[in-house]
Amino acid sequence: MTTHEREDRELGDGDDLDLADIVREIPAFHGLDEQDISRLLDASEILQVASGETIIRENQRDRHLYFLIDGQVGIHKENVKLCELRRLGDFFGEISVIDSKCRSATVTAKRDCLLLRLDMDAVDMNDMQGQSHVLAVIYRAFSEVLADRLRRMNDELLYLRREVIRLHGRLRYDKEGGRT
Repeated sequence: MTTHEREDRELGDGDDLDLADIVREIPAFHGLDEQDISRLLDASEILQVASGETIIRENQRDRHLYFLIDGQVGIHKENVKLCELRRLGDFFGEISVIDSKCRSATVTAKRDCLLLRLDMDAVDMNDMQGQSHVLAVIYRAFSEVLADRLRRMNDELLYLRREVIRLHGRLRYDKEGGRT
């Protein structure tokens, strides 16, 4: 019995929960055929995480990618909140998968979560053997999310630069005798 078949049965509890059906609903995997979904599930496991538990620690090393099935997570860097994820298919852990460096942020469950944890080393092996195109689909999803984040960061940077210029002008005005 494969890991995902075992998880399907454990998760089911009479609810007719089929992990393959859930994976098909994740937007990043819409381009995968049944064989690729099966390979993806063989490289995955389901995690149930209680509210308040840390899923990823900043500066930790591993090559797992996480997809949110249910729940909500908060992402923090140096104790500063970066964002929260709560939609089916939202993913995290991609930056260290891309650059093979330590985790860049801490991820904590804000509510009880159900996660698909994907072992990217196993996915890499399947793709190197020409057995699937899962990696291409995943990296396409990375590109879309990172492009969106970059656009938002550009907007935030522009806002902050304008604020610095405004505050600098106000400070100069105050120093030149406009106000004390």
